[in-house]
Amino acid sequence: MYGEKATELIRHITRDDHEIMPEYKHELVEQVLKENDELYKENLKTSQSTPGTHDDNIDIGEKELMIMQVRHAAKLWNKRCIIAYHYDRLNRLKKLRWDYGNNLPREIVDKLSKDELEWFATYNNNLFSYMSALNDGRGLDLTLYSTPPKKLFIQVKCVKDYGQFDLEDGQPVMLKKDSIHYLPLSQCEKLIHQGVLEQTSL
Repeated sequence: MYGEKATELIRHITRDDHEIMPEYKHELVEQVLKENDELYKENLKTSQSTPGTHDDNIDIGEKELMIMQVRHAAKLWNKRCIIAYHYDRLNRLKKLRWDYGNNLPREIVDKLSKDELEWFATYNNNLFSYMSALNDGRGLDLTLYSTPPKKLFIQVKCVKDYGQFDLEDGQPVMLKKDSIHYLPLSQCEKLIHQGVLEQTSL
C-alpha cells in the first residue's frame, strides 16, 4: 500500500526517541524516494494516455482522475514523512554539536549519512565563525554555558586517560583514569559531555 514505508520512517523517529542518534535508515529512505518516483511516472503515463472510443469514456476518465488524485496524495504524504524524518535528525545533530563539541563520538558518526556529516561540518564552521566574532573579536564559546551553573567549581572523576588539560589561567591538569579533580564547571563541562570526566559532587 502506498505510504507504508514512509510511515515506517516516522515510527523510527518515535520508537527511537530515547536514543541520542538512531542509525540512519538508508534503505528505507531510498524505498520511499523510489516509490515517489514511480507514483510520478504512473500519473504522467495516465495523464498522457488517450481515452478509447467506448460509450463510458466519461466514467473511465473520472476513475482515472480519482486514481491520479490518490497517487498524488500518497506522493505528498511520502514527502512530508521524508522531510519530518530528516528534520528530526538534524535537530538531534544540532543538539549534539552543542553537547559534544565539534568532535562527535565514533558510535554517533557511524550512524550518520554522508549528507548529515557534510551538514554537520558546515554547521560547525558557521557556529565557530559566529562565536569567534563575539566579544569584540576575542571569541566566546556559547556551548559552554547552555545551563546556568549552581556552583563555579565541581568535583569530577576522570573515567579514562586523557593527558594534560590546560585551564584558562594556564594551569595544567593531568587527567588520568580514576583521578579526582576540583575544576571550574565552565571549563570541564565539555569533557563531561565527551565522557572523559564524570561529576562526583552536586
